[in-house]
Amino acid sequence: MSAPPLYADLSHYYDVLCANIDYREQCDFVIRANGIWGNGGKNYLDLACGSGILLARFAEAGFSCSGLDISADMLKLAQDRCPSATLICADMKELSASAPQDLISCFLYSTHYCASPAAISQTFAKVFAALAPGGLFCFDAVDKDSIANDEGHIHLVRHGERELRFQTRWSYCGQGDAMDLHISIREQQAQQQRHYHDQHRMTAVKVDALRQMLEHTGFSVTVLEHDFGRLTQWQGSTGNVIFCAAKSAS
Repeated sequence: MSAPPLYADLSHYYDVLCANIDYREQCDFVIRANGIWGNGGKNYLDLACGSGILLARFAEAGFSCSGLDISADMLKLAQDRCPSATLICADMKELSASAPQDLISCFLYSTHYCASPAAISQTFAKVFAALAPGGLFCFDAVDKDSIANDEGHIHLVRHGERELRFQTRWSYCGQGDAMDLHISIREQQAQQQRHYHDQHRMTAVKVDALRQMLEHTGFSVTVLEHDFGRLTQWQGSTGNVIFCAAKSAS
């Protein structure tokens, strides 16, 4: 699987696209979760690490950091942002960590980039093997039955002399395990406009199916509401969740 165009030739857009994400809050959330369900260790790996913003937060918090991404262009940005990190260019389902990891994360719904439910299951097995005893895997996911098929998320950003309009949305036909991520960018500077659109195939899956995959792999699973400000058990009424999957300490 090759990197989608947005994460290759348009990697310079990525940080602006993600400017509204509170990576410090994500980092604090995972560290709290690690203290509750994990082993509290400091070896950290971020899957689909992108430009390394979350890696930099964990490095500031005293973690020994590694990052994996399928895009070499994104990893160049990550290396500049977090020079101490060990970086791996690979598909996450091919993960092979050089040392046991205490904590692994995969956010921005990136597990859905796996090409099929079988590829997700393979990724879970690789993560389980990479974790140290008592290690913790945190990731977010969306239930396929809750995909709204609406206009998604739109935000405007002024970047120097440019005005950028970003739109991200999912579309799902209601059957099967294929959904699409649509990313549209409009860049305007003075009287000139440029437009870019990327459509990328993702895997649609149920929350309960993900839980079953994790448990079959050997994880002890806790499902939380998608709220990085607090750790709250999932009530089942929303489709956005965070998984905390722990490997046994024995």
